[in-house]
Amino acid sequence: MADNKKIKNKKEQFVKQPLISVIVPIYNVEIYLKKCLDSIISQTYKNLEIILIDDGSPDNCGKICDEYALKDKRIKVIHKKNGGLSDARNAGLDAAKGEYIAFVDSDDYITENIYEELVGIAQKETADIVMHTFYIIDNKGVKISQIEGADSLSIDEIRYLILMDKYSNCACDKLYKAELFKDLKFFVGAYSEDLFIMPTLFFRAKKAVLINKPYYYYNCTNQNSIMSTFSAKRKYGFFNGWAEHERIAALFCKKALEWSEFRAIRNAVSSLVVNMQKPDLTQKEIEHCKNYLQMKRKNGVIADIGLKYKILWWSLDNCPLICRLYGKISFSLNKFKKRIKNSGN
Repeated sequence: MADNKKIKNKKEQFVKQPLISVIVPIYNVEIYLKKCLDSIISQTYKNLEIILIDDGSPDNCGKICDEYALKDKRIKVIHKKNGGLSDARNAGLDAAKGEYIAFVDSDDYITENIYEELVGIAQKETADIVMHTFYIIDNKGVKISQIEGADSLSIDEIRYLILMDKYSNCACDKLYKAELFKDLKFFVGAYSEDLFIMPTLFFRAKKAVLINKPYYYYNCTNQNSIMSTFSAKRKYGFFNGWAEHERIAALFCKKALEWSEFRAIRNAVSSLVVNMQKPDLTQKEIEHCKNYLQMKRKNGVIADIGLKYKILWWSLDNCPLICRLYGKISFSLNKFKKRIKNSGN
């Protein structure tokens, strides 16, 4: 009789746990994927909906996902045509049924207690977003990100940190109430999609909590990661994200406006310059950058972007040869840095 009561109590406790939808976009990460998935399915918090999005991966990732789904009923696999990280995350959001949303990149992994602790904090503090610090894995080893005074920050102070990029604008080091994503999706078609969406999420949130404790392992050793690429497309992603920061800052946080504008202008200029050396922007993206810069010139009052970017901006219209030369040097330096970095592995 006592054993039946214990079983009933355990079932009731499980039912009361809010469902967390863990969204994992997957592309070309075969050597990292099992470690990532093992870290999710072994969580001390059991009420998970694990959504794996095989984004048309050319390796064995899709097969691995299906194998894990056979072993764990909490896993749902979505096989789709390749559309990029944002498109994969949006597919996960469309399928998610949880009260909370979490993201894990498929070359990273997490501590076994992350969701048990974050949900507990979210419920105790009635927070819409719970942020935490993280481990950074690179070729030199593992280090921990930290933020001083994290426990005493107000929602306005946290919003300011996000707009200034003084706290991570990444999607994966946070737990979100699912309602924050209502009618909101990741921007498809550009890198740095997290940078674009974060300001809106934080200005929708009534309360956010920052915990100075690491739960997430960011893997910076993956050479296939989009974060290791040097391209006009990636520069455009940064421009797009900072332009959105600038828009939000103009509406809600004027003290972050100049910094957002500074970053947006520099990345708009860089996008066009790098694209002259190795074109990969669409005509629409090129026009977006040009129109933004023209609008800034017309308005007259802009942040001090530095002499180098002033020259490049002037050269775009008056002496394109300077831009092409700068772009060629930039690509050569980037290749050299990669060669040096890889030789040290």
